[in-house]
Amino acid sequence: MTDIGDVRPKMASSLTSLVANPAPPRPTSLGVAVLQTLIDNIVGGELAPGTTLPTNPELCVAFGVSRTVVRESLKLLEEKGLIRVRQGQGTTVAPASQWNLLDPLVLEAAVRFDEKLEIIDDLVDVRVGLESLMARRTAQKINDEQLAELRESLAVLESLLDRPDEYLLADIEYHDVILRSSGNKLGRSIIRTVHPYARASARYNPHMRLAEIALSHEGHLNIFEKISSHDENGAYLAMYDHITSGWLRRKQSLSENQQ
Repeated sequence: MTDIGDVRPKMASSLTSLVANPAPPRPTSLGVAVLQTLIDNIVGGELAPGTTLPTNPELCVAFGVSRTVVRESLKLLEEKGLIRVRQGQGTTVAPASQWNLLDPLVLEAAVRFDEKLEIIDDLVDVRVGLESLMARRTAQKINDEQLAELRESLAVLESLLDRPDEYLLADIEYHDVILRSSGNKLGRSIIRTVHPYARASARYNPHMRLAEIALSHEGHLNIFEKISSHDENGAYLAMYDHITSGWLRRKQSLSENQQ
């Protein structure tokens, strides 16, 4: 059992932090606001793994909410893998290895606090692995109707080469046509769950110059050519190179801007 002398300083520090650094105002319920603040404090590192949370009455005072709101918030945190609740031992912050990163609130916070780009790197790896395999399956089984839809989506991209913001939105639809055509519903759901949080990050998705859009479009053209010719391995490699090289270019640009 942890010595109480080791626990109390952490509890006092954490409680002070929660009161001094409340979450930004959100047009939402008190319960969601409390939950989001605690998620930010845990994922952002203010409440480190192993830290004992303040007691429920202390959290009620800190947030100005009822015990019911606090209990419900802690229950949700436990379901997301962020805390451990043990009878007689209090509530402690769980190690990051137990966090449910497929939970939208946890993933959003993880990406937002990802200064070293480690979570985004992981997210890109997941996307590369799944989308490359799904591009291969699409090349294998795509029918005439789906190919016509993909060709039309590519034409939309072609018309937006001088409008980066609109191009990026059309880019999402182009990739989704490929995901749908693969028939892999689970893979598509996973990508549609995790990828929006990367796109929302300015570090993953900075404003793209026209030259970068042109490079991205070359990748889209290559993917289409491989899929339309039913070149399964070619489609796999084209998708792999398109996503990987795009992320590496953005990382390089970020590094140069920080120097």
